[in-house]
Amino acid sequence: MSGEFGNTMSRQLVAGADLSTGGGTGAQFKALAVGGTIAGTNALTIGLLQNKPKSGEDATVGFFGHMKGVAGAAITAGNLVKVTTSGYLIAVTSVDVPCGVALATCASGASVEGHFNFIGLRTTVGSGFFT
Repeated sequence: MSGEFGNTMSRQLVAGADLSTGGGTGAQFKALAVGGTIAGTNALTIGLLQNKPKSGEDATVGFFGHMKGVAGAAITAGNLVKVTTSGYLIAVTSVDVPCGVALATCASGASVEGHFNFIGLRTTVGSGFFT
């Protein structure tokens, strides 16, 4: 990933939908599912979208490192986070599997800076990178 964050591992895949528009950040910085579409709750998530591709164009997906995501609810610095509806990130509860840790506090709908790991993300508590 280029930009102010760096130290991010990313890959290209074909966008399965138009991810170039939308309010706020649009689709950029939201979680992507296999197939290049915005991830939903419990979807197999491959990383966070780093650009704004149209359908059929290359999407850059960050899967490990220092990145931005989009908060689906208020998040406090230090919270472990997970993917929820429409590719948003929210703080985990004791039974959730995290994909990252927030480095800053933010309001719902705002971008949140964090360290993320979507490599071999597990589906059970205690088996992921952050637990």
